[in-house]
Amino acid sequence: MRLPTTPGRARLPAVFLSVSGLCALGLGATACGSSGTAVATGTEVYVLNFYGAEQGRADQEPADLVLSEFSTLNKVTWRSWGPTRASGTGNLSGTWCLPHCLDKPYAATVTLSSIVPVKGKGYFARYEITAKLPPGEKGKADLSGTLPTPPEPP
Repeated sequence: MRLPTTPGRARLPAVFLSVSGLCALGLGATACGSSGTAVATGTEVYVLNFYGAEQGRADQEPADLVLSEFSTLNKVTWRSWGPTRASGTGNLSGTWCLPHCLDKPYAATVTLSSIVPVKGKGYFARYEITAKLPPGEKGKADLSGTLPTPPEPP
């Protein structure tokens, strides 16, 4: 069965179902997260982005993405987006590499994963960065971690 997609953006389900056994058995779930949450087609996947938005905003395929308080990707070109992962390339900089990377950020590949359902939408909750960094900055670099997601409603 083919699932509907928008060019360049995969879709996630309109309803999130808690079905840990369904994922293991492969009984029709479109995507299964590590928490055993299955999702079907309908809702698009987002990333909570704080680039130019102090309170953050739901974003898809952003050209600029704040990964953490220490790292930002700019000029991102997305190769894939959803429903369970996103992958792209961009320019990595952060407080850990200043002043060296201010004028010349590092070429990097980013992978977003771990979908978390919030208010009927799916949000990426993890990131992994691959980049060639100078030896003195490898230990300081913020290359993997947890992405923020919107707070759950009360």
